[in-house]
Amino acid sequence: MLVLLADTRKKLLWLWLGFTAGLVLLFFVQTIAGKYEDIEAQAWTWLFVQLLPGVLLLWAAVLLNKNPSKVLMRATFRAVYAAALAYLLLVVLSLLALPAATANWSIEGYFAQSYTWLVPFQIVLLLLFGWMYFRKEMLFRPNAAILQQYVEKKAEFARRGGSSVQMQAFERLISEEGLAGALDFLRSQQPGNNDLLVLQNQLAGWKNQADLNLSSQDVLQRELNRMTLAAISIIEKL
Repeated sequence: MLVLLADTRKKLLWLWLGFTAGLVLLFFVQTIAGKYEDIEAQAWTWLFVQLLPGVLLLWAAVLLNKNPSKVLMRATFRAVYAAALAYLLLVVLSLLALPAATANWSIEGYFAQSYTWLVPFQIVLLLLFGWMYFRKEMLFRPNAAILQQYVEKKAEFARRGGSSVQMQAFERLISEEGLAGALDFLRSQQPGNNDLLVLQNQLAGWKNQADLNLSSQDVLQRELNRMTLAAISIIEKL
């Protein structure tokens, strides 16, 4: 299964922002309650070191919108998402363990010690994010055959689920009509869907580039991948 990189970074950003908001709120309440009296700067520095680099990197990836047409295997994204979730939960657990840890350490000492297991984990994650979202080369280059197999699986799932409209849309996508036929069918089902109109205009521009040989085959295939995956996303919402 394939997924657009543009979708994966948004999901990771929302995950990271959710944990960040919760932890900042908790820290704020604890600070008001005097838990970090006389060490407020060290405590808040610890929190920002654990969360801010990830937020900034993912935010930059979303804002820059680099490589919008690149795709990734869904299993790879799930592994990265699970790793990010594990890291954020580890930050939460490290904070929740503070009352027990202060039996042997001061709060400052415990925060300093926790860097040894949190920072290496975070560095690995940041390298993964950078590798996924900022490298120029594609992580995965699906060709027409791979996309065909992917859509065929989607059509089979729709058939098993009894969704005749989805099944018809997917069948058009893998037929000789291809993406153009699928988009025409979708427009007949959802005439007011602006996303479909945008995709049709993009497909018309893509055909002009292909006919006039204005772009390389690699660029054309990558753009076709993006439009096909966008169409699949719309079909799955029917």
